[in-house]
Amino acid sequence: MGRCLRSLRDQTSHCDVIVVDRFSNDGTAELAKDFGVELIRSGARRSEARNIGLKHARSDGVLFLDSDMIAPPSLIQECENGLVKHEALFIPEESIGTGFWAKCKAVERRLYVGDAIMEAARCFRRNTLVGLGGYNPELEAGEDWDLQNRVEVHHLNLGRVSPTILHDEGQLSLSSITRKKYSYGKSFAKYVHDNMTVSIGQINPLRRIIVPGLRILPYSPKLAAGFTIMKSIELTSAGLGHLIGNSKQEFS
Repeated sequence: MGRCLRSLRDQTSHCDVIVVDRFSNDGTAELAKDFGVELIRSGARRSEARNIGLKHARSDGVLFLDSDMIAPPSLIQECENGLVKHEALFIPEESIGTGFWAKCKAVERRLYVGDAIMEAARCFRRNTLVGLGGYNPELEAGEDWDLQNRVEVHHLNLGRVSPTILHDEGQLSLSSITRKKYSYGKSFAKYVHDNMTVSIGQINPLRRIIVPGLRILPYSPKLAAGFTIMKSIELTSAGLGHLIGNSKQEFS
């Protein structure tokens, strides 16, 4: 969180920062106070927390960042410029971190830049996003894609900025990847149900594992193998989370 807030403080253009915190005990509240940003504490999960931030935003444009993201110095200025002509903006992301699996995640992230069904807008004109209803509060996985699908259904004018957000994955391990995707899988069925056509491509193993692995193979067989293992574990874990989550709902 500290690196994220510092990167926003150091922008070339001023921005109002709202931190929506789920009563964490990791020092988030203290950091928000130190950086002089607005803090809202709520028990809401991720999608609803974003909507809370949207409700309290006073600017014409809104940008959503997670606590492990680092904004390049010119990002806010570029977003302001972009929203003059466009209603929503794609922002490229690059994964950083330590260890082999973080390198595999970085390779994956680079493959998604410009991919029509994998990218999702992250910056919006505030009134436009309010008109779309914000993020679906029932989703804890696939919420960015769900919003992007509504952006496209409404034929919004989409643009792209060049500054790249750094997504700090930290020290990734296969166990942490498994837990994260298992948790996401328990709520992903709602997204698939509501977005059946596009979700087929987004979760297709051929498109998500085999084809990207073959693209990586020529320049790094080691990373290609690691990527294939990582994505296979992710999709399997999400599938198990989905099956077990549905089973618990049926018997509750």
